[in-house]
Amino acid sequence: MGRYDSKVINKNRYSIDTFYGYNHGLKIGAGEFYNMQNLTSSYFPVLSSRHKRATFDVRGNVHALHSKEKLLYVRDGSLYYGGEKVTGFPYLYPKYDSVRKMVSMGAYVVIFPDKVYLNTNDLTDYGSIEASFKTAEGTNVSYTLCTLEGEKYENYVTGATAPEDPANGVMWLDTSAKPHTLNRYDDGTSMWVGISTTYVRISTPNIGKFFKEYDCVKISGSVIEDYNTDMIIRACGDDYITVAGIIDEEKTQNTVFEVNRKCPDMDFVCEGSNRIWGCNSEHNEIYCCKLGDFKNWRCYMGIASDSYAVTVGSDGDFTGAVRYGSYTLFFKENCIHKVYDNVNPPFQVSTSYTRGVQKGSERSLCVVNETLFYKSPTGICAYEGGMPITISNNFGTLYYSDAVGGAFRDKYYLCMTNKENRSLFVYDLNTNLWHKEDDINITEFATNNSNLYFIANNGEENILSIADSVQPYGAFTGELSGWSVEEDFQWSAETGLIGLDIPEYKYISRFILRLDLSENANMNVFVEYDSSGEWERIDTITSNKLHAIDLPLLKNRRCDHFRIKFVGTGEVKLYSITFNVEEGGELN
Repeated sequence: MGRYDSKVINKNRYSIDTFYGYNHGLKIGAGEFYNMQNLTSSYFPVLSSRHKRATFDVRGNVHALHSKEKLLYVRDGSLYYGGEKVTGFPYLYPKYDSVRKMVSMGAYVVIFPDKVYLNTNDLTDYGSIEASFKTAEGTNVSYTLCTLEGEKYENYVTGATAPEDPANGVMWLDTSAKPHTLNRYDDGTSMWVGISTTYVRISTPNIGKFFKEYDCVKISGSVIEDYNTDMIIRACGDDYITVAGIIDEEKTQNTVFEVNRKCPDMDFVCEGSNRIWGCNSEHNEIYCCKLGDFKNWRCYMGIASDSYAVTVGSDGDFTGAVRYGSYTLFFKENCIHKVYDNVNPPFQVSTSYTRGVQKGSERSLCVVNETLFYKSPTGICAYEGGMPITISNNFGTLYYSDAVGGAFRDKYYLCMTNKENRSLFVYDLNTNLWHKEDDINITEFATNNSNLYFIANNGEENILSIADSVQPYGAFTGELSGWSVEEDFQWSAETGLIGLDIPEYKYISRFILRLDLSENANMNVFVEYDSSGEWERIDTITSNKLHAIDLPLLKNRRCDHFRIKFVGTGEVKLYSITFNVEEGGELN
């Protein structure tokens, strides 16, 4: 048997040269950090501070950030494109500040809930999705039987029996049955030939200026009761519209007459397959506009380009909508409604009862490298068409809400709120690691020209910024002028509890760092013993080139466990941490 020597001291050497990011669990692995600030995975496996951002001279009530060829945003009630105010655009309403959603459809951008549009290729082409025309009391409105093109039928005969000895081309309106029919006499066959579809021209000054061919409109106030419904405009001029129908004789009215083209109120909207899609929680309905026509939402002609609406049977409010691959997805907190692309309506809708988007986190929906990410009521999910997968186990027991997401270079940026503050986290798809940046109130993201822009509120105003000014892609200003690069910021990294695997008391006998600090950068090293809540600074390191640094330590400071924290400013790259731990006796 070997002889037991009570004077033998066990020594353990720990070396960490791979850093695995943020993990707010009670017991975490080597190379993970219980807390951190302003760090990045861009140089994995090296621990590094993030790149500096840039801030633009775009301040005030800035919101509704959106990407086309240039950046779009609303500032103090006006619309800006590429940093320039769109002159003459009068349609934005103050009551909708900070809750707008912009949707691209071809060259157009459509703004909700204002229900207005702008052609980004022609900034003079803008207007309202909806249209309304109303006559004043006493204004004459006339109804005339006409051709599709609106030409009036002249000298037709009305009656229950056909005219005797008719000439070729004579028109006869047969009233013997309902619906009445219009016929033309063909001398060659000696037969009356029915006209399959008849039209009525509705004439009054300026009525056609507000609409276009094939608009679906709702008519009200008509003296012809059957016309007080949704109808398709078949042709129009400045002072008339034509609709499918038939009347026995010309009619007039001078009472109030209205024609309206409406868009449904929608909680969330997105674009898919050259249509704009939306949903309404009050009616539990999903809608899409007519193919290629965002102005028409009730156009049902029985053809492939028709509008579409469907009522779903799931409970609860809608919480988000997004286009993902060849599907349009509508979320509730407990389910996902998937609308499949068909050749023409009716579309196929399937429902999966699974984790949906958390209420208030609709802006967390973001596609990064063909994977859809979002904040659910129980965590952060990655979705690829099947069942969502949780990727937020590293957040421990902290509960977050009101999430906003953005995509940037294989990374998912996510700003969320917990009971204490609002923070920005970044998930790297290449390493599957989370990193925490700073406490910042980001309200919107937009990716433009492969750069990530965001709007953040500093407590007084909203400010437009870019996530990375050090390695931007192309002209990162996005046509904007007046920008400044961020000054040196503070970063930090706090390890988990070290020493839990050794039951005896212990102390750190040697502590070596291998790092690279930029010019004017510095790093302070702190140690906390036995969860005391007191951090003791053991050294301050100033800027230097890459090499190892042996830090001084109090070798007689024994403890059960300890944590290490690094706090600095300026650019840092930490390559490895090495420390010796010596046992110092039994825990009694």
